[in-house]
Amino acid sequence: MNDLGTLNRRNFFNWGIRGIGATAFASLLARDTTAQVSSLGQTAFPNFAPRAKRAIHISLVGGMSHIDSYDHKPGLDKAHGKPLGSNEKPDIFFGKVGLLRKSDFQFKPRGQSGLWLSDMFPNIAEMADQMTVIRSMTTDSANHTPALFFANSGFEFNGFPSVGSWVSYGLGCETESLPAFVVLSDGRGGPNGGASNWTSGFLPSQHQGVELRSGKTPVRDLIPAIEQPKGSDAAARDFLQKLNARHADRSGADAMLS
Repeated sequence: MNDLGTLNRRNFFNWGIRGIGATAFASLLARDTTAQVSSLGQTAFPNFAPRAKRAIHISLVGGMSHIDSYDHKPGLDKAHGKPLGSNEKPDIFFGKVGLLRKSDFQFKPRGQSGLWLSDMFPNIAEMADQMTVIRSMTTDSANHTPALFFANSGFEFNGFPSVGSWVSYGLGCETESLPAFVVLSDGRGGPNGGASNWTSGFLPSQHQGVELRSGKTPVRDLIPAIEQPKGSDAAARDFLQKLNARHADRSGADAMLS
């Protein structure tokens, strides 16, 4: 029987993954036998040839309304100025529910596909046939922070892998010496929830995003804030390497614990 009184954080995850969590993590631990896995646990070659070489995910905290941009609601035009139906129970956390209001922008079908877009973005509307608009996504939260977690990871709680981490995990990276993906945050302040929006969660840590900031320090903690005595950095790295080697001897090679 395990002595839970001496169970530290790392051993807890080790125990959980190998024990109770084995079933939940089976799909992550089982890799296709044809996949080429590098020493860092990244897939060198994806199972399918990717058509897109680059992906830019723009996350707008409190951005424009979907009603005013890409989500045409003809029924809302008819219900303008009317109260919600008695069966509707919106999730609000301040004030009271007002009357329904239609968009201030005009919608019309665009391009050969007939995609309904508003006049808010006239130049983007000219590229309607090159766009894919998803209108089937919903959420149960009306609060910014859990909504951001949901948009970036698919879960309203933090700690789950972000979309960038899943892309890196599934398709791999062209290099092992650079981050799997980078995050360019607003110089005026980061998003609600901070780094939880680009975390690798329970995936191996090399799939974590790295935030690049404007200013003199683009990457936090890359250079020590206090100048260290000559040789102390090397001594610290050697000591850390010994600790890592000792833990590897006890636990074996397991990318999930990285």
